[in-house]
Order: sequence, then C-alpha cells, then structure tokens
Amino acid sequence: MKLTLLTENNSLYATRFLAEHGFSAYIEDDGKKILYDTGYSDIFITNAEKMGIDLTAIDYLILSHGHYDHTGGINHLLDYFEAKGVTHKPVLTFTGPELLRKRYDFERQEDQGPAVDMQTLEKYFDVQLSREVQKLTNNLYYLGNVPRENSFEGRIPQVPRKLVDGQWLEDLVDEDTQLAYLHADNQVSVVTGCSHNGICNIMAYAKQVTGADKINTAIGGLHLQAPPKELLDGTMDFVKREEIETFYACHCCDFKSRMALSTISNVEEAGVGLVLDWQ
Repeated sequence: MKLTLLTENNSLYATRFLAEHGFSAYIEDDGKKILYDTGYSDIFITNAEKMGIDLTAIDYLILSHGHYDHTGGINHLLDYFEAKGVTHKPVLTFTGPELLRKRYDFERQEDQGPAVDMQTLEKYFDVQLSREVQKLTNNLYYLGNVPRENSFEGRIPQVPRKLVDGQWLEDLVDEDTQLAYLHADNQVSVVTGCSHNGICNIMAYAKQVTGADKINTAIGGLHLQAPPKELLDGTMDFVKREEIETFYACHCCDFKSRMALSTISNVEEAGVGLVLDWQ
C-alpha cells in the first residue's frame, strides 16, 4: 500500500507544497485508488497535480466525518470533475447522514459543517453509506463506526454544535471513521482523519477486526489538542502497553502531546508530501 499526504497543517521541508488546517490522504493498494478526506479548500487538488496524482481516476472517496477541514474540498473536487469531463462515478462511503448535518461554532461565529447535500453527492458518486467494517482491498479496511470502549476517549463534545430537528445540540462526532491496513507480518496500521472516536479505541478496534497480532503505526490526526490529563495519561498507558512502534502525528495533535508520545514511541515528522510504502 502506498499513502501520500495531500493536505495537512504543515508541508515537509523544502517540498513547496501548500498546507492548511485540514487533512487529505491518497492511497493506492491492489490497483484501487482511494481519496480519504478532502481538506478545507482546493489545495489537495493543487498538491496532487504537482505530485502527478490523477484524482479523476479515484475508485473511492472516504469521508472520515463532517467537519469543514475534512469535507470543505468536496465542492472543489466536483468542479474539478466537471472541468475534466469525468463520467464515471467513484464510490463515496461514509457512515451515515449524520455527517451531512449543519454544524456551527458559536464562539467563532462560523459554519464548520460540509457545504454539500446528498442530492449533489449522488450526482457525482455512487453513494454507499455503511456503519459496518468493509474490506476495500485484500488488506485495507474501512472501519465503519468504531466502538468507544474505554473511559477516557470520545467523551468530550466539540465546540461546534450540530443542528438536529431544529435544535443546536452538543456534538460527539458519532459518525467518525478510519482506515486500517493489515501488513504481511500480521501487524496493523491505522489512517485517521481526526480520531474523534479516540486513537486508542481506533487502534484497538483495528487490531480486533483484522486479527492482527500487534499495532504498528498510526498516521493522521490524533485528537490530542490540549488534552485533559486523563486523556493523555490514558493514551500513554495504552501506547506503552501495546508497544506501538510509530506515530506520524499530525493535524489535531499539539506539540506537547507529540513530545509526550516521543518518550515512549517513535514519532516521525508528518506533512504534505509524505509518502509511506507499507507491505
């Protein structure tokens, strides 16, 4: 499997790619081409073109959750499809219509949900909503709704609220989903957008559904942004217990959390332009 970061908060040194507060990854495996999230703007397209990646040929678009920094690029992708004359419909998968709810940050006074509706999506994609685990390739898994089993993750509502039946309610981002890759040595790695389910819940579930012996790597947002002590301590305990080898901590993982993780695991630099080849 080959993974390329198209959008992230930072770009790798001397690469001259564009970066923003968002996330998007391009994955190739077993002849399948998969786009996971679209960032906030159109820079994932600009970066892909610079990298020689053809986004008009994707087989899947997977959306992790409904926040604007992961779905804001969708309309730009649709415009790109129109400009390039794309006629085939890639499969679009996310866990359910909850992802499309309006979200609003009343502190910043800005929309933070996707600016697209189901009718528009169905014009360009074969939309297949699923809360269940699916195999996208022989070794790449879509995790569906990850159970929130532990007591320290996925319990704090987000600042933006979601609109449900005319009321603005607290939001735990219940639609959140990730990807897992089973390596040839029966270890598993995860690709995350924001890890609203909790990175430990995600890794434990990936290990469970793939039957892996060990967790190898996590790449993506870890949802450790000024984490409460209980959350960081619980994460550290899990990482030590599972002896997780490597983190490419990015997007929603702050400097102090990365430094803490680096004392017990290998924390590598992540940024736009990063390419990982997994066997």
